[in-house]
Amino acid sequence: MPFDRQTQRIVRVRTGCLTCRRRKKKCDEARPICGGCVRNDLGCSWPTTIPGKRNLGPENDEIALSAGEPHGEELFPGTDHGPESPGRRHSSVSLACQSVILGDSPHVPAAPEETIDRRFSTIGHAVDDLSTVSVGDVVPRTLSMLPGYDPESYSLLSHYLSTTADCMANGSTPVNPFLVQIVPLAFTSDLLLQLVITQSAAHRAFRRRDDSDTVAHTHYTKAIQLFRHGVTDFIDGKESNPLMLLVGALLMCFTETAKGDVTGTIFDHLSAANSLLDKLLSQSDTAVPRDLKNFVIEYYVYTATVSMISVDARLSGQLFLNFDLEQRARDLLGAQYVGNLCGCWLELLLLIPCIFDLGRQWMIEDAQPVVPTADDLAMFASIQAQILRWSPYTFVEPEVYLAGLVFKNSLLIYLYTSLGGYQHTTDGMYRGLIDAAVTEAMSYLQDLSPSARINSGLCWPIAVVGACLFNADQQEELRTRLVAMVSRFGLGNMQRTLLLLEAMWRLPPTDAGPWNICRTMQENQIWISFA
Repeated sequence: MPFDRQTQRIVRVRTGCLTCRRRKKKCDEARPICGGCVRNDLGCSWPTTIPGKRNLGPENDEIALSAGEPHGEELFPGTDHGPESPGRRHSSVSLACQSVILGDSPHVPAAPEETIDRRFSTIGHAVDDLSTVSVGDVVPRTLSMLPGYDPESYSLLSHYLSTTADCMANGSTPVNPFLVQIVPLAFTSDLLLQLVITQSAAHRAFRRRDDSDTVAHTHYTKAIQLFRHGVTDFIDGKESNPLMLLVGALLMCFTETAKGDVTGTIFDHLSAANSLLDKLLSQSDTAVPRDLKNFVIEYYVYTATVSMISVDARLSGQLFLNFDLEQRARDLLGAQYVGNLCGCWLELLLLIPCIFDLGRQWMIEDAQPVVPTADDLAMFASIQAQILRWSPYTFVEPEVYLAGLVFKNSLLIYLYTSLGGYQHTTDGMYRGLIDAAVTEAMSYLQDLSPSARINSGLCWPIAVVGACLFNADQQEELRTRLVAMVSRFGLGNMQRTLLLLEAMWRLPPTDAGPWNICRTMQENQIWISFA
């Protein structure tokens, strides 16, 4: 009849000496040395109960012996035997459990009674501690999404996510590209992450009105160094993808916007972005996602066009926008693109370089304005018709719609003032048209709360309208608005716009107008962009 393990259990003696139990021999239990140990000349040892320790019982004695653990100093060879670390306890438990499960029972030389008792105590504590093992004991505590960054960097990243990104976007769409486009890229590039933190530091320092903020200065210096290193690698052919550098250059532009730079550094970043953008646009949509590419186009077109008013049209023909970039932007128009920088008025922004080039031809000669040719007049009429024909998309939010109308009238002012060059006459041919556009733009601004997010993109039209204000009450109205905007958004370019207009309002009317903004900048050493 086959052996039935379930019906015929082997009964083992659990009161014999430890040596016989380990050898799986029957013990006669004679003390202090049993007969089996006498016959085989073996050391005979017996389990005892240690005061202050829990009684492991015969079952736990069996587990300890069948685990085949070395005793005493051999338990963790080569290590000290102070308080046990969690790692040691886990190793002991794992080995003991593995031996019990597999039924391992290797032969181990007899050990003195006191060392065996020490082994029982060690494993007993390990089994007790097994129930208290936590994830924190297993997963390293030093894992970080920002390795090498200090707690201040975490704070600045938090400020960017909660405040800076919100202030930079004008709220034209429910999706904020400064979060959904820039932040994921930043976590793939040390350069972009540093630039995001730098932009946040500059914004936070300005909000605190702390020009000597050492944290902001330190991060700005580090960002410049990383950016230069990236440019060098790109020139040397070590980096072929211009995306990170291009976004980096644009982030540097808006860092200057946040800190309120007056030295014109933003124009250097624009020049760098211009050459990089051409290379990026030649790449396929599989290399650069379409949404990201569209945002980058919008980002550059917006920053480049509103910055042209800061350039002296008599001395420079730099347009910042080539034909290919203009065509890319017009492709967006075909899809009725609405962005968090250009709002719904991208078409108007694309007319700024046309007006700039037209006005520059009429005022190169400082002494006597050049009489416009028939082609100039035809171009003027064409631009005017495009502006007058334009209207905001009907599906945008009311604040975006109003902001579009502010831009429309500001562009008319920019066009009309280009005809007179730097000459101001109270009864000029277009004086009435200019005054009407100023009045209409001011009325739309009155309907917009200065705390509305759309104001983050209105520095350019405010500067154009403000340059044509001669009434003290209207000047005070615009001053109050800009102060409220600075308080709400904490962006340096808003405060610098007010600083520039204050300087222009001290000038005689003959030196007023948007085409004199660049001259006022030269005289007061205020080089700003209205991005």
